[in-house]
Amino acid sequence: MDMPIYVANCNLMQLRFISLLLSIFFSHFLWSQKIKSEEQKSYYNLLIEMRYPEALALTKHEPYSEIKQLQYRLSKVLLQSGQKKWKDSISTCNHKKTAIAQIYCHLINGYQTLYFDRYNPDSFDFFSKALQLAKEENSIGLQKLSILGILDVYNFQLVQTNEDCKIYLDQYLRLVENESDNFRYQINLLLFHLRNISLDVGLKREFLHGIERTIEGFKSNHPFWVVYYSTVGVLHEVFGNMKTALDFHWNAIRLIKEEPFFRRLKFRSFIRLSEIHRRINEPKKALVYIDSSKKYIDLSDTLRARYYLYQYSAPNYLALGDYRNAYTLKSKALDLKDTLSKNKNSSEISRLNRKYQTAEKERQILIEQQKAKTNRNWLIAAGLALLLGTGIAILLQKNTTKKRQIAEQEAILKQQRVDNLLKEQELLSIDAMIAGQEKERQKVAGELHDDLGSLMATIKLHFDNAKVSKKDPALQNAQKLLEEAYQKIRGMAHNKSSGVMSDQGLLTAIKKMAKTISETDALEVTVEDFGLGERMKNSLELSIFRMVQELVANTIKHAEATKLSIQLTQHEDNLNIIVEDNGKGFNRTKVAGEGSGMGLTNIEKRVEHLEGSFTIDSILGKGTSILIDIPV
Repeated sequence: MDMPIYVANCNLMQLRFISLLLSIFFSHFLWSQKIKSEEQKSYYNLLIEMRYPEALALTKHEPYSEIKQLQYRLSKVLLQSGQKKWKDSISTCNHKKTAIAQIYCHLINGYQTLYFDRYNPDSFDFFSKALQLAKEENSIGLQKLSILGILDVYNFQLVQTNEDCKIYLDQYLRLVENESDNFRYQINLLLFHLRNISLDVGLKREFLHGIERTIEGFKSNHPFWVVYYSTVGVLHEVFGNMKTALDFHWNAIRLIKEEPFFRRLKFRSFIRLSEIHRRINEPKKALVYIDSSKKYIDLSDTLRARYYLYQYSAPNYLALGDYRNAYTLKSKALDLKDTLSKNKNSSEISRLNRKYQTAEKERQILIEQQKAKTNRNWLIAAGLALLLGTGIAILLQKNTTKKRQIAEQEAILKQQRVDNLLKEQELLSIDAMIAGQEKERQKVAGELHDDLGSLMATIKLHFDNAKVSKKDPALQNAQKLLEEAYQKIRGMAHNKSSGVMSDQGLLTAIKKMAKTISETDALEVTVEDFGLGERMKNSLELSIFRMVQELVANTIKHAEATKLSIQLTQHEDNLNIIVEDNGKGFNRTKVAGEGSGMGLTNIEKRVEHLEGSFTIDSILGKGTSILIDIPV
């Protein structure tokens, strides 16, 4: 192989190898990213659907993964919701190795602050930082969890007058991907309008129908049903459907087992049952339900729980005529309300300050995201350009290789045409030689038969009419010799003009030749024929006879054989000739090198001219087999 071709092939192989490696790398990268993305999405969905026990079970199997540890801790914080303390419940999360780890830390710290220091503004700050980082990382799941944390901060307020809550609701709505997200949005929007458990509601009945259609897509044991019954029950109170409201609150109470994160919902449902009975003038029953609610006081916010107990107990005592208790409880409720309002106002002021501080950060995030998007687009473009360039290089290399192969094939075809032309010239020369030999044979035979034969016949006639003694020994010898000469001349003329040119045909000529040779007792020649039918063209028969004659002559001259077999088989349009002897065999390469194989070479060229095949199988000491296939 030429050096430029070798280098080109090496470059092509390298390009293909690099392209294959890039393809494998990108496929593996995309596959691993897809697996990680699916795992994260599954975890996010469990938290959004409030299936905290399942989220905890999902993350506890890999304690040595930093992210899994953080997910486990977040799941545990949400599961307990401040209703049960454990030794690390209020410890600060300080993982800062990656942005994702920081987001989980902010979420953990935000919920721990919310549950154990309810009105500390730091909870809002933690969730806001988590949301900012989630936007920077373009993580939809973590953005949704961060916004839900912020909405939880608003939902724990006594009165929701802050319209900023609606801003975060709108942000969450833009991230909705499925019915679970849609349900969380609808419930938080309802809570925003209900203003916790007060009854100042600005919703229409169509909204209720929308929630009903959404919840029907979840199984009856799904946690969403507890939230649905407890929250929508309040909405039915607003619409005046007291019986339905009672059923909804009781359904919520029955569905709640021992889940810590539903403890405050059970408390609220009992409070709402007491308020419904108060409104239908059943103060004693109302006080019974208030007493039942005390078992489920929100341990993470006893201040607000006590406010509810005092606030909703006072009217019932007033209805029963117990003015002292009514006054005392109302006073306590007002005191707690002042405290709650101060806490709420302090938190609100802190949030407003941080809101303006984060506005610039969010603008910077948008700028960075745009830069990242631009860089990503450039990276994709560069990758596509690289792949395109690699593809073009491969195509160019293939095109060059193809052109070279075509040129080589054209050169080979040209050489083959030259070789065929030379062969045709050689075959024409052989044809001319054979035709000349045949004409010479005919001429010699004619001269022998017509001229010399006639002359010998005339001489013999004169001898027969000579007026001398017939018994003269000299005359008798002369007549005898004359008869022998005449017969020889006649035989020579007959032999020269006989063979395939006679009316007997190819097979008869070969058999006659075999008989003549066998009669010498020097070589036993046998002829076998199979399927030979009508005669072929005289020129073809002549060519075949000359080839067989040449092979037999070679056997007699060189093979030192005692037996020779000639087999002729005709099958449809193909004639098969096999000539085998038991002679000493030969090495054709050596014979050709010595220049003594012209006879075989001429036969082979003659077979090629007839578009046939010529095969020699010779083993030293064991004989020779020659196979000829000719289309007829």
